[in-house]
Amino acid sequence: MRITAWIGCAWWTLGCVACGGSSSDGGPPGAGGGAATGTATTGTGGAAATSGVGGSAGGAGGAGGANGAGGAGGANGAGGAGGAGGAPRELHVDTSSPELSEIRFKPSELDPEVSDRDLEQVALLDTRVARFAGKLVVTLSGSSQPPGPLDLTRFVAARGFHAFAVAYKNDYDIIQNDPDTFGDARLEAFDGQDHTALIEVTRADSIETRLAKALAHLKEVHPRGDWGYFLEDDGSPRWSVIIFSGHSHGASSAARIGKVVRLDRVVSLAGPRDTNPVSATWLSEPSATPVDHMFGLTGERDEQHSDHLKAFDLIGLPGELVEVDVPGAAPPYGGSHRLALKDGDHGAAGNCGAHVAVCEAMFGLPLP
Repeated sequence: MRITAWIGCAWWTLGCVACGGSSSDGGPPGAGGGAATGTATTGTGGAAATSGVGGSAGGAGGAGGANGAGGAGGANGAGGAGGAGGAPRELHVDTSSPELSEIRFKPSELDPEVSDRDLEQVALLDTRVARFAGKLVVTLSGSSQPPGPLDLTRFVAARGFHAFAVAYKNDYDIIQNDPDTFGDARLEAFDGQDHTALIEVTRADSIETRLAKALAHLKEVHPRGDWGYFLEDDGSPRWSVIIFSGHSHGASSAARIGKVVRLDRVVSLAGPRDTNPVSATWLSEPSATPVDHMFGLTGERDEQHSDHLKAFDLIGLPGELVEVDVPGAAPPYGGSHRLALKDGDHGAAGNCGAHVAVCEAMFGLPLP
């Protein structure tokens, strides 16, 4: 593991500050409903309440967890309502020594079960910024590429995001004739479950596990960055404050992940695709992440441009296609999430440094 810091001038008052968004300190959904015997049980604060189990007599409402309010008592055998969700906490980043911190480590340094794509991952946090976003951006690189794209990772870190370039299974041929294989392979790369014979990904080699272990590691080795903010109490990633963004192959994988977990948003650069030679099933499946939190950027000189447009349609991205590099074009581009570079090719769509306005808009900047 390597930790590098670049020290610069702070843009605000120094000290340990509370910054950016909020999230729940609570654990799983409140389980504080009255028990079948009518006795009270203790609820755990969480993201949402669940109903208690009915009993022979009305169960007393569950007591609130550490951050959740107690549930109401049941009546006539109905269980008490679950405890309310946990109170949010703020992100706390120590800015007493303003710097850009870069932490590098391989997945195998955190998990002896790692067997594939054991490449150096990169975490970035810049405490010289004026304000933190309170969001983590996980970047997914293109086919067979190392973790990154690092230019994208650095772009978001410079704008107040925590950023992490993860090593994942991306060294296989995704172009298939079976419409289910596209999504099954990308899903297996994410969760490490057996979805397809095309690739073999273990839990230790999955994006989900590597992200959770990376955040736990960063919480320990870089406590000033409050990386634990992006973890649930059970050690799993807190998806609601996490953004997935990728280029090319990574653009499609980011959108696929957004279909199965409720992310803060998805930003796809030169993608999504998975529409050649057949259109993937997953593109038109229901999405855990609302489509109005998903964005796609394509280059009109990209050979894959027409495939990207098909994917935009199948996912149902809001708005009509808007060219963002023509005179008069400016955020928020009429509210469209289908964006194009008139003079851009495949690489240009992944170069946020050359297209600052559109990239900032897709990542929800400026911060509200």
